[in-house]
Amino acid sequence: MPANIAVIACLCYDGGEVSLWALHRGPFDKRIKSQSSRLRLMLSPSPAWISIYLYPPLAALVLWAGFTAVVVGLNRRGPGPGRIALIATLPLLALAHRELWLTSADGSATGAYRAFVAGSAIWAWHELAFYSGVLTGPWRAPCPSDARGFVRLGYALGTHLFHELAVLVELALLLWLLRDGTNALGLLVFSLSWAMQHSAKLNVLFGVPALNVALFPPHLRYLGSYWRRRSPRGFFIPSLSVATLLAIMLWSAAHTYELEPAGVRLALLAALVSLGAVEHALLALPGRRVAAGVASARAPNPGE
Repeated sequence: MPANIAVIACLCYDGGEVSLWALHRGPFDKRIKSQSSRLRLMLSPSPAWISIYLYPPLAALVLWAGFTAVVVGLNRRGPGPGRIALIATLPLLALAHRELWLTSADGSATGAYRAFVAGSAIWAWHELAFYSGVLTGPWRAPCPSDARGFVRLGYALGTHLFHELAVLVELALLLWLLRDGTNALGLLVFSLSWAMQHSAKLNVLFGVPALNVALFPPHLRYLGSYWRRRSPRGFFIPSLSVATLLAIMLWSAAHTYELEPAGVRLALLAALVSLGAVEHALLALPGRRVAAGVASARAPNPGE
């Protein structure tokens, strides 16, 4: 080999850093420097803002839209397809629980996404169980016209009592499953989804301007009798404020830890709560009935 083109190079990748050492002489000098720059660009880690402000919201939105479309789409065909899907997805439900157990000690960003997907899938299964009529409640009839106050609330609770009990059992199971773990994101996703659902239920029970009962399938149409279309009641502003404040706090914490996997976990929760806050806001906008109907479909029939 001619002396003027002898090259000795070593390429190392460690934590996103690329180093290239070369002993070179002759016309390859510029070429080696150019290749080194390209490798640094290709293998450098993504900017922090992408991992916090782009990927987590996108993941939350895609899962929310996807699961909601599946649940609503199945049950608009009647209770039969939903119940078949509920049984067919039992292996996926078991897989989601196993995924939470496997990631219970995984503090990485990948572990965060895996737990987030698993927690969202478990929640979607429970929503499907409600909308398909498998886990609703002992009372499956319209609200009596003379029911007022706590009596009306009692009838509403009776429409989905079994659903609520199933959620409590699920929470107990997740607490036991993750008892020795450090990654509780899946449990938090499930708990926050439940809390936001109940907040939406109470708001629709008390009354909001934007409602669309027609979006519900015939076997659940009776739930609309528990709704009230009127200006928001006193519970609306506090519930929306709490959701908004919680979202801001989570986004702020995610920004603080943007260079750590904890920032990804916080950003995923922030995106989830932000979606819940938007859904609450849509319920108070008259003339946005379709959007409100989607939001209320996400939150199984408030006050039912």
